[in-house]
Amino acid sequence: MNMKQSFILSALVLALAGCSQLPEQAPAPISEVSEPVVAAEPELVENEVLNDHIAQAQATDFGHIFIDRDMSFIGTLPCEGCPGVKYHVNLFQDGKFEARQEFIDRHEVNLVKGTWLLEGRVIHLMSQQTKIPSFQFVSNNKVVLLDEAGKPVISRDNYELVRSNNFVKLDTSMQMLGMYQVIDNNAVFTSCTSGEKSTIAMTQHHIPMLRSYQTDKNLNGKPVIATMIARQSQKEDKMLFVEKFEQFWPGATCPNTLNIAKVQGIVWRVERVKFIQVPQQYNLRMLFNDNAKLYGFSGCNVFNASYSQSSNLLKVNPLVSTKKYCAQSNYYESNFTQHLQMADRIELNGDKLQLFHNNEVVVEMKPALN
Repeated sequence: MNMKQSFILSALVLALAGCSQLPEQAPAPISEVSEPVVAAEPELVENEVLNDHIAQAQATDFGHIFIDRDMSFIGTLPCEGCPGVKYHVNLFQDGKFEARQEFIDRHEVNLVKGTWLLEGRVIHLMSQQTKIPSFQFVSNNKVVLLDEAGKPVISRDNYELVRSNNFVKLDTSMQMLGMYQVIDNNAVFTSCTSGEKSTIAMTQHHIPMLRSYQTDKNLNGKPVIATMIARQSQKEDKMLFVEKFEQFWPGATCPNTLNIAKVQGIVWRVERVKFIQVPQQYNLRMLFNDNAKLYGFSGCNVFNASYSQSSNLLKVNPLVSTKKYCAQSNYYESNFTQHLQMADRIELNGDKLQLFHNNEVVVEMKPALN
């Protein structure tokens, strides 16, 4: 191929290429898909306190809690030698607290007031009435009991109190034993446990108690030990509202638990019959008076009998009792009344009153405090 033919062929190829080229199109815009921004959750660490409307943790310090409103913490904590202790702790934003400790199966309730001190995550409850344990916030909604060394209790059992969604008023009702007296139609009750004196409100549950007192010429106007369930007013007047009147105990006095010197004149609570522990919820109680009479409550029925005592020798005559049937307490009641009538010896051992039959302890009692 000569030079002329080569030039013509190159020109032809270029012409064909120009005819077959499509017009250039602008590329379609790429739409950007915006991913939702998700805040990274902080990695939880032991005892970490997160932000919420109650506790505001600082960015680098999780040790600060702010109690800016009244709050309630409720739960049941283990108890050595008992089924547990129900706790209800109310923390008030003004620096005060109130708490209810109820020992399950003991009929023992402590109502405690005082002030709280927040130290980092640790809440100290301070009261002149009794010792209350300290707790540590493990979250905004839970506190854990601290041991004597100030460390959180580590156990398979639950040692935490959980914050209620709403503030809950304290239940102040409790079993009470104390001195009752009416003067000029004003009823006053003095607790044997605390020595605190309170006026009793005139309510429907108090009226039967008042009438029973006023119609008994041996009681009217005189101080007498009474047992009842009552609720304490939240106000400063500390007025009592009777919820259930149980009975009067003529001839009884408040026990001196540090020096139990005699059998008579003390309301005794039954702790054990033979090898059977009696749940305190049934309130088996009795009194030996100075007139060779005994009476009490056996868990369902009230009873009385005459007895004779010569030194440590004891003889209990057949009981006279009401005839109600209570399915839950009948087992303990029948065992107690049977062994009470079998007793042939009585002894005071420390703060325990023991009844024997054939040199074996068949009934064991302690002074009733409520």
